[in-house]
Amino acid sequence: FGMVYEGIAKGVVKDEPETRVAIKTVNESASMRERIEFLNEASVMREFNCHHVVRLLGVVSQGQPTLVIMELMTRGDLKSYLRSLRPKEQQWSSLSLPPLKKMLQMAGQIADGMAYLNANKFVHRDLAARNCMVAEDFTVKIGDFGMT
Repeated sequence: FGMVYEGIAKGVVKDEPETRVAIKTVNESASMRERIEFLNEASVMREFNCHHVVRLLGVVSQGQPTLVIMELMTRGDLKSYLRSLRPKEQQWSSLSLPPLKKMLQMAGQIADGMAYLNANKFVHRDLAARNCMVAEDFTVKIGDFGMT
């Protein structure tokens, strides 16, 4: 119930004057309950510090819309990424599929992120490929916590 934009933030990451970020917004038409859930997810994210969980960099709550600033995962969600690798009809080739080693590595990264959330007493309510994000270097991170 919102949009995600790419932007540049200044001073949100130590030793980086400018950082490419993802900016998540809540729709202006969202109900008060949805707005509260949006902020609750940001509040929960603030507590997490794991290489396989998308990092919250900040929240802008003055004015409208409220903005949640997160690390940018340039390759998008895992579901879309994997679908983009599907061969087109008549072009079946095993070369377009990620190697098994890479797929197992991705699964391990998701498991690591989930183990971290579990160790921090957080129950993820909607783990799915659409809620895992892929970074520029192909690292996979839990990016949506099933709250919004």
